Amino acid sequence: MAIITNTATRYGVNSLREDFSDIIYNISPETTPFITNMTKRRKATNTIFEWQIDSLDAASSNAQIDGDNISSFSAITATTKLSNVTMISRKDAIIADNLNGAIDQAGLKSQLAYQAVKSGASLRRDMEFNLVGVNVAAVGGAAGTARKTASLSAWLTSNVGRGTGGASGTLSNGMPNAAATDASAGNMRAATEVLMKPVLQSMWSNGGDPRFIMVGPVNKGKVSAFTGIASQRYMAPSDSPTTIIGAADVNSNIGVAA
Repeated sequence: MAIITNTATRYGVNSLREDFSDIIYNISPETTPFITNMTKRRKATNTIFEWQIDSLDAASSNAQIDGDNISSFSAITATTKLSNVTMISRKDAIIADNLNGAIDQAGLKSQLAYQAVKSGASLRRDMEFNLVGVNVAAVGGAAGTARKTASLSAWLTSNVGRGTGGASGTLSNGMPNAAATDASAGNMRAATEVLMKPVLQSMWSNGGDPRFIMVGPVNKGKVSAFTGIASQRYMAPSDSPTTIIGAADVNSNIGVAA
């Protein structure tokens, strides 16, 4: 088709407004399952923070005779003191004054306020990554050397299954001074239910209470296929509306090396 000569169209005028959405879509994952599921938190008042752990005596029959007179007493077992190092993380930006309200911007009023919120979410992800996404020992820091918090992997010295060539990290004076060692080349194993069950049993037998597992996206698919994850069935009433109940899996792009 042809148009009439000199017909004004959108291609020849300068008066069109931009159709610019006021929504900024953040496509990055923001879940931090490890930090979210930590049950106890406290404020650190020094760059080295310490805590104590203890355990009960091994269970025994402990049968005693009637009227026994105690002539000696058992020595107490001291608590175990552990420690870690705080770490500084930072996000920064430099923004001109006129971007903080003077200029009309799509999706935000103040560039400074927007970057502050965005940086907060980014710092939280950095914390999650440093706790479970890497395998590092504690670094006390020095002039010109940043402190580093020992990651979860460096603390896992028992109830583990590391494979041939793998080794747990070590502690010095209650602080991880060496990170864990991965299995040697050629001995890396695929995640299977057969490998996981003995570790879970060991955790429970030693006082642990495992409630969730954290894996990366590849192993998430494998864990979801374990035969031990049974299907749940519910009897729905036939004479009234009911609710569909299902299981929701949360996928994370971080994991704990073991």
